[in-house]
Amino acid sequence: MPYLILRQKDCQDKSFELNKPVITIGRRPTNDMILADPFVSRDHAEVVALKDGGYEINDIGAKYPIKVNGKIVSRQRLMEGDRIKIGDSILVFKSEDILPAVHVEFVAPEDMLQEAVEVASLDSKETLPFPSDDFDADDIKSLQKDHQRLMLLYEFSKAVNSHLDDSFQLLEEVMSAAFRTLDAERGFVALVDENTKELTCEHTRDNTGDKEQEKLEVSRTIVHKVLRDGVSILTRNALKDQQFEEAESVKEYSIRSAMCVPLLFQEDVLGVLYMDNRASAGIFSQDDLVFLTAMCRQAGIALGNACLHREVVQENIRLEYELRPKFQILGESEQMKKVYKTIKKVAPSDITILIQGETGTGKELVAKAIHTQSSHSDQPFVAVNCAAIPRELIESELFGHEKGAFTGAISTREGKFQMAHGGTIFLDEVGDMSLETQAKVLRVLEEEELQRVGGTETIKVDARVIAATNQDLGKAVEEEKFREDLYYRLNVVSLILPTLQERKEDIIPLAEYFIAGRVKKVSPRVNELLLSYSWPGNVRELKNCIDRAVVLGDGELIQPEDLPHNIRKGGKVIPAPLESLEHMEEDHVIRALRQTGWNKSEAVKILGITRQTLDNKINKYKIKK
Repeated sequence: MPYLILRQKDCQDKSFELNKPVITIGRRPTNDMILADPFVSRDHAEVVALKDGGYEINDIGAKYPIKVNGKIVSRQRLMEGDRIKIGDSILVFKSEDILPAVHVEFVAPEDMLQEAVEVASLDSKETLPFPSDDFDADDIKSLQKDHQRLMLLYEFSKAVNSHLDDSFQLLEEVMSAAFRTLDAERGFVALVDENTKELTCEHTRDNTGDKEQEKLEVSRTIVHKVLRDGVSILTRNALKDQQFEEAESVKEYSIRSAMCVPLLFQEDVLGVLYMDNRASAGIFSQDDLVFLTAMCRQAGIALGNACLHREVVQENIRLEYELRPKFQILGESEQMKKVYKTIKKVAPSDITILIQGETGTGKELVAKAIHTQSSHSDQPFVAVNCAAIPRELIESELFGHEKGAFTGAISTREGKFQMAHGGTIFLDEVGDMSLETQAKVLRVLEEEELQRVGGTETIKVDARVIAATNQDLGKAVEEEKFREDLYYRLNVVSLILPTLQERKEDIIPLAEYFIAGRVKKVSPRVNELLLSYSWPGNVRELKNCIDRAVVLGDGELIQPEDLPHNIRKGGKVIPAPLESLEHMEEDHVIRALRQTGWNKSEAVKILGITRQTLDNKINKYKIKK
C-alpha cells in the first residue's frame, strides 16, 4: 500500500496510507491529511489514484505553490521517493513498505586522530602552478578530473542556491554531490541546533548494502574537532596508525578512511559533512578533501542564506500583523467571511446593530471595526460593559450625574452617551441591565436626548448604538427579563459571531498572530493540540494560552509541555495508531527529567525503568535539555 511520510523535525515522522481514490491535504479539519502549518491553505492539494495504479498530486487552489523535488507543479505524477513541499511541510511518497530509517550514533574513541589528521585550509591567495607544455597521460587524466570536479562544483553551486526555501532539499544535494564524486561507503550531514548547540542528523546514506543496520556508528572525536576548530579533517588509515591500533572503537567499527568537513557561514559552524570507507585504507586523497571543503563552503553559504531567507519571511509575516490596527479581526473561514461582508454593508449607515456571540468571540473588536469603517470614524468610540458596573451606578455611568446627586457625587460628570456624541457607543452585555435602566436607554434611542442623574436639563445626544450580548435576548423577552420594545429597537441588524470551535481553520493563523515577534514558531505537535481542543473560552482563551506558553516556555520553540494541562489532555488528536499513548509516555519522561533537574539516575527511579531504557526513550522522542 503506498504511503506519504510527513517529515517532522521536532517529532517523529508520520506515515499516511493512501487508502482512498482521492486524499485531500490542507489546514481545514475536514481534510484527510491535516497539516497544521500556517503556510498551508485550508484546501491545498489532493493525491489522486490513477487507473494504471500510479498516483498524482494536484494543486487545488493553494495560496503557496506545491513543489515536487524542488520544482513548482500544479499537477505531477508521483514516483518512488519524490519529495513534496506543501507550505513549510515536507512529504515523501513511498510506493512500497517503508524500511526502517538509519540513525547516527556518535562513539568516543579516546584521543583518536590526535596525530593522524590532515587539515585542509583553503586560502584565497593560494595560486596553482601553470602546467608546462609537456603533458603526459597522467597530467591529462588529472586535468580531466579537475575539469569534471570544477563543472560539478559549478552545477552544485547553482543547485544549492535554488533551495532557499527548502533546507532539507539543499542538504540532500550536498549528500548526492559528495557520493557522486567520492568513493565513500557511508556518510551523513548533521546541523547544530540553535538552542541546544547539539548536533542533529538531517541526512544519512549507507552504500554497504546492509539494510538491517539501524545505526551508523562514527567517531565522535573527528566530528567534535571539526565543530570546535572549523577545519576539514582527513584520516587515511586509522587501523594501522600506532596511535589508534589499540583503540577499541577503531577496531570494533573498522574505521579506515574518513573525512569530515564543516558547513561554514561567515564565522559560524552550522554543521558537518562526514564520509568514510571502512573497507579500504587511503581511499581519500588531499585533493578529495580540498574539493569537499570547497563544496561545503558553497553549501554553508547557501544554508546560511536559507536560514536568513526564512527569518525574513517570518519577519514579514510578523510585520504584516504588527502594522494592522490593534482591533483587526483575523480569520479566513467561511463564517468569518460572512461577518466581514455584513460589517462592510452596515458600517456606512447609522443603523443600530445587535452583536450576538459567546464570551471571547470578539464582539468588541467587531464593534470597533464597524465604527472605524463608518462615516464618523474620526469621532469617539466609547465602550461600556454593562455587566461590570453595579446596578446602582449604571445610570450614572451611562447618562452622567449632577453635583450632589448622590453621596460621593462631588462634581458634575458627563455620561458615556454624552462622551460618544457624534461617534459610537458600544453597550456590551446589554442583557444584564435592569428593566428600569432599559427604559431610560430606550428613551435615549428614540428621543436622542437624556437627563443626567439628579438633573433636570435635557441634553441632546447623537451617537450610534451597537449592543452586544452572550444571552438569548429573545428568550429573555419571553421571560419578561428584557423589554420587548428595546429588543426590537436594538435588533435592527443582528450579527452572530461563530465560536472558535465552529471555525477551526482560523486557530493556527490566530495563534501565529498572537505569537508574532516573540518566538519563531510552534512545534507541529502543538498545532495538533490547538486544533483538537474545543476552546470554550474562544479567541480570548486561545490568546491567554499562547501568552502563557510564550512566557513559561524555554527557547524559541513552543512545545506541548508549555501549554496548559487541559489543552494538552483535553483534545482528541487523530494521528497514527497508538500515537496518543506515545505522546503520553513522552510527556511523562520529560516531566520526570525536569523534576530531577535532568539527573537520569533519579529520573529512572520515578519512571521505574532502567537507565538504558531511559536513554532509548530520550533518543526515540528526540528529547533535548
